[in-house]
Amino acid sequence: MEDEWDMDSIRSMVSKTKGYYARDYSVWLGWNNMRYIIEASLLHANLLNRTLVLPSYVYARACEHNIHTCADFSEMVNRGDAIGWDEWKILPIEEQMGWRVPISVMLDLNRLRHFHPVVTVAEYLQLHDLDLSKELPNGRWGRTEYLQKPDHPSLFIIPNKDFDHGKYGDLVRVDKLPPPPPGGPSEPTDITKILLEELKASGRHTINIDGAKSVLEFQNSKAWGTEAELENILEREGWLVLYTFEGPEAQKTVVFPVKQFARRELARGLVDDYDKETAHVLLLDSETHDRRPAGDLRFTTESARKNFANLILQGVKPLPSIFKAAERVAERMLEVNGGRMWVAAHMRRGDFLRWGFQLEYSIRKHLERIKNNIQRGREVLRDMSEKNVSLVTYDVPNVTPDTPYLRSPPPNSSDKFFIATDARTEGELKHIRENGGVLIVDLLSPSDRRLVGWPLLITDVMGILEQVVMSHAHYFCGYHVSSLPGGVLNLRASGGMDPRTAFIDLS
Repeated sequence: MEDEWDMDSIRSMVSKTKGYYARDYSVWLGWNNMRYIIEASLLHANLLNRTLVLPSYVYARACEHNIHTCADFSEMVNRGDAIGWDEWKILPIEEQMGWRVPISVMLDLNRLRHFHPVVTVAEYLQLHDLDLSKELPNGRWGRTEYLQKPDHPSLFIIPNKDFDHGKYGDLVRVDKLPPPPPGGPSEPTDITKILLEELKASGRHTINIDGAKSVLEFQNSKAWGTEAELENILEREGWLVLYTFEGPEAQKTVVFPVKQFARRELARGLVDDYDKETAHVLLLDSETHDRRPAGDLRFTTESARKNFANLILQGVKPLPSIFKAAERVAERMLEVNGGRMWVAAHMRRGDFLRWGFQLEYSIRKHLERIKNNIQRGREVLRDMSEKNVSLVTYDVPNVTPDTPYLRSPPPNSSDKFFIATDARTEGELKHIRENGGVLIVDLLSPSDRRLVGWPLLITDVMGILEQVVMSHAHYFCGYHVSSLPGGVLNLRASGGMDPRTAFIDLS
């Protein structure tokens, strides 16, 4: 498939869209943060029928070996110097360094292009006969550098404050506004007054439908029967029914759909505001991911939400070599426990300890907490196996239950478990292994490493492999503050896994 996307093919792909959609990307973030920023950008470009422009590379933060070994295969840079930040200057010099990894290593661009037109900045520069050296190292869109073509391509910038007035702003960004009810809004009843008071008290602009029903029932305002009747009443009183996703904000998965209500006068449609813009490049200034849902906006129809979920679950994938290696590792993990079902968990340490995001500082207490969740998972698997339950999928489009994956015998309490972690000290790894943990390096073979190639030297790429391995686990445990489990849940959902076989620790 590599030959399919030569420059002529890319030029043809771009010609079918209205122009380009660009962002200022935070290329220094961890991959899973970058992944869901890309997913949101993909949605915006899709809604506006524009070719999405991605950064040509991201900065990986660590090397699995001596830093100079990784530098032999990937360009080593001082992240602070490249980005223009002093944040990392307090760290030892080796921890300040990063590796410039092509986006095509982190993401299957060939697959993605079958779902929506996408180019890298390098390809954009080639298409416009510009020097590739013009790509800015900090991930920002070059306001002048990328537009120096003889015909001066036009640029329209969406100021960050205009997207939704900021993460604490007073707008609700949606995909496209529906027409208002005939005759305009009716006089507000107690239902509207109660919900407005609840939103004011909470400082939010949206409320989940279950929360709305609970508040109304508590206030003895039950002037509605079915959920559909409540929606009709609120729509007549100037509310919008919105479709989005719930779950930990740090993970932005697309596997837990939920309905919300918001006042129509606060909503702004991305399509309504920017679809008629004719500039060659439409640029969203700065970042918009913090404190916003998956996609950075909400949907006004259920079908639009499903289309986005399908785009992400089926289109945004790691490379095929990663999937193949992960399948091999998953098979070996099955063999470790004599063919019985196995459990996987994610243990985030590293910078989480420095920032105080992790509840348990010591490796002993941290692993003990995870093992309690693992034991709960084993009990779930045993119960499902004994009862021979019918498997279900996450509430996502175009998947069927992966029925073979629970045909193995249930796990024993003493079985080993797979653990993905950024812990790297000899003492930490020894403790994990002595207490039943199996690491990715314990299962990888030389042929697996040859299959994936040099990128496995990079910790961020190893993390992607671990994600795919955990998507094969019979049960998965994650932590809500980390973004990595969000990628695992998306992978599990797209693979037809049963939602009862995953647990996210919210404490």
